[in-house]
Amino acid sequence: MKDKILFLSALFLLNVLMGFSQNNERILGRSTSNLKAPSEKAVPAYDKGVDHAGKKEYSLAVPNYELAIAIDSDYIDAYNNLGLAFFELGSLDSAAYYLQISLHKLPTGTTALQNLALVEEKKDNLPKALGYYKQIAVIEPESPEGYYNSGRVLATMAKFDEALAQALRAEKLYAKSNSPYTSDCLYLIFAIYYNMQNKPMAKKYMALCKKENVSIPADMESALQ
Repeated sequence: MKDKILFLSALFLLNVLMGFSQNNERILGRSTSNLKAPSEKAVPAYDKGVDHAGKKEYSLAVPNYELAIAIDSDYIDAYNNLGLAFFELGSLDSAAYYLQISLHKLPTGTTALQNLALVEEKKDNLPKALGYYKQIAVIEPESPEGYYNSGRVLATMAKFDEALAQALRAEKLYAKSNSPYTSDCLYLIFAIYYNMQNKPMAKKYMALCKKENVSIPADMESALQ
C-alpha cells in the first residue's frame, strides 16, 4: 500500500555509520583548542602526526602525537588528534582515554566532546553519545553541530519528536551560515517526518533534498506517491 509508511530503523543505523567520517572531517577543520601556545619543541612532532593522519597513516601518527604530549603535557590539540587516530585504528578505549584527558584540561572543548560522542556511537552507547552532543549545544548554542548530531542520535533511538525539535533548530542555524552541511540536515528532517508518517512534511523535505541534489531511496519516494 502506497499510503503506508514503514519504520526504517536500518536507515538511521546507516546515518550513524555515515556520520563518523563526516563528523571527523568537520572536527579537523576546527581552529586550535589550546589554552596557550604549545611548546615550540612539541610542534614538529605534532605536525608530523598531522601529516601522517592526513595520509590516513594513523599508526605512524600515534607516536608523533605521543611525543608531542610527552614534551608538552598541556598540548590539547595533540590529545584530540591522538584520540582521533586511535578511533580510526579501532582502539576505542585508547581513544576515549586521551579524549577524556583533553576534556579534563579544557571542559568546554567541543572537539573532545564530539570525538567522545563518536566513540560512544561506535560502542552503540547512544544515550552517552547524546549527552556529549547536548553538551556541545550548551557550549556553542549558535552552532548547528550539537543540535544536528543530537537529532541524528535521537532519531536512531526512535525518539522522533525530540529528534525533530533538534533537527529543525539545526536547520535554521545551518541556513544562517550557508553551510555545506545543510543538505545533511534536510535529509535527516525528511527521514524523521517519514518515520513519523507525516506524509505532507516528508514530501516537502524530500523536495528540498532534491534541490540540494540529495539522493532519496527509491522505496521511500515510492511510498510518498
